[in-house]
Amino acid sequence: MDGREIELKLALAPEEMGRIAARPCLTAGRLAEPVSKRLSSIYYDTPDFALAAQGIAVRVRRTGSGLVQTVKTAGTTVSGLFDRDEWETPLSSPDLDAGQLRLTGLAAFAEENPAASLSPVFATEVERTVLRLGGDGWEVEVALDRGAVLAGDRREDICEVELELVSGTPAHLFQLAARILDEAAARPLCLSKSERGYRLAAGKDSPAVKAKAPVLTPAMTVAETFRAIAHSCLEHLMLNERCLLATEAGEAVHQMRVAMRRLRSAIKVFKGITAGPDLNRVKDDLRWLLAHLGPARDAEVFLSEIVEPVLAAHPGDAGLLALRTHWRRDREAKLAAAIAAVRSRRYAAMILGLGRWVETGDWLGPPGQPPRRRLAEPVAAFATRRVDKAVRRLLKEGGETLSRLSPEHRHAVRIRCKQVRYAGEFFASLAPRKTTKVFLAELSELQDVLGQLNDIAVAGPKLSGRGAEAGSSRAAGLVSGWHQSRRAALLAEADKAWKRWRSLPVPWKGE
Repeated sequence: MDGREIELKLALAPEEMGRIAARPCLTAGRLAEPVSKRLSSIYYDTPDFALAAQGIAVRVRRTGSGLVQTVKTAGTTVSGLFDRDEWETPLSSPDLDAGQLRLTGLAAFAEENPAASLSPVFATEVERTVLRLGGDGWEVEVALDRGAVLAGDRREDICEVELELVSGTPAHLFQLAARILDEAAARPLCLSKSERGYRLAAGKDSPAVKAKAPVLTPAMTVAETFRAIAHSCLEHLMLNERCLLATEAGEAVHQMRVAMRRLRSAIKVFKGITAGPDLNRVKDDLRWLLAHLGPARDAEVFLSEIVEPVLAAHPGDAGLLALRTHWRRDREAKLAAAIAAVRSRRYAAMILGLGRWVETGDWLGPPGQPPRRRLAEPVAAFATRRVDKAVRRLLKEGGETLSRLSPEHRHAVRIRCKQVRYAGEFFASLAPRKTTKVFLAELSELQDVLGQLNDIAVAGPKLSGRGAEAGSSRAAGLVSGWHQSRRAALLAEADKAWKRWRSLPVPWKGE
């Protein structure tokens, strides 16, 4: 392997590109005068994007000094920080060097002529200005890139700054990035140029995406596991941030909210492990974002799950149509507030701060010192203890029969269900696949039924308080009555789902 590339990427507002190099954040500690160059890159893959599926990018880049073939792996990404393996080879012609591809040792290039099946997929054209900054024990190469990713007749503009670590630690990258955010309109990036190119080539825009379960192994330490889980949560958040800002899709709000709840659950699962003064700030940031995303998601659910089904059963009802119009306006206002929060400088600083905490925070112990003993333990036994504890709490909360509980108590059970499900999803790769799949599927079904019951419970006060405001108390009563008629069947379904799930073994116990 030629080397390990550690860099942090920030998207810049277009108007920043012409002035950011003169800002104090990029003049203090400057080691050399800026150098500008044009970079033309072509990315290669198979027709079915087999390399991309394995997290591999292959490109040939033309610069003023010649041609360079580069292979990169996906590595890890958190809050704009990319940590990847990289192989670079000078070329005498634009053709791929098959021998150098094989020398990477990657399984994707094991065949005799791995270049034979590869062809151009997309290209990038970039004007790059390079600066070098440094101080006591650190040096960073700063690349200011402006240009475009090109795939057929599709195009996505590039306007970003890359901070590549030459010497020092990732903490230096986060510190420099924080200064840039203080002085310029910027925000952390979650996708590399190659990832954006593949999306263009595949005809994908910016869809809302569900969370990916982290891939863990029993040999991983507790610290490595928490990092992997946190990376998963932050990637989930930032991919849906991209979708929300591009499309204003309500599903993106939902997925961002799920990402934040998953991270909050991870912090609870690793309680004691992530302790430190920084944790209070992290929790404050999560509360702030959830306070802006929550109302938008709740308004979406109320409209789609409470109002729309009744209107479908009574099409053309004037009162219901007025009610829908009222709640659509409410949804749009709350969605706009959520988008404004996500566009804000505070959100960008929050994302960077979360990444900094995960990678270099005080939960890891004093800088330069060995990690605390608990952090270095293998995760398998830890996962068993923590999931078992969450399951026991849920069983105690739910008791024998859910239908006999108050709506408030059932809601508390639902929250416990989420905590167990998130913990189970985090540690799924550490338990038998079949039993884990059944365990989580039954829990998800139970959570869904409890969610419907909770939607009905919270809809009543909303309807009674806003029905008259919408000009249709009769329609509000119709909606309330329609859903109350479903309640008995849902309670019976909840009892059955609870009984089924309680009878299942907990996979992490190895039973």
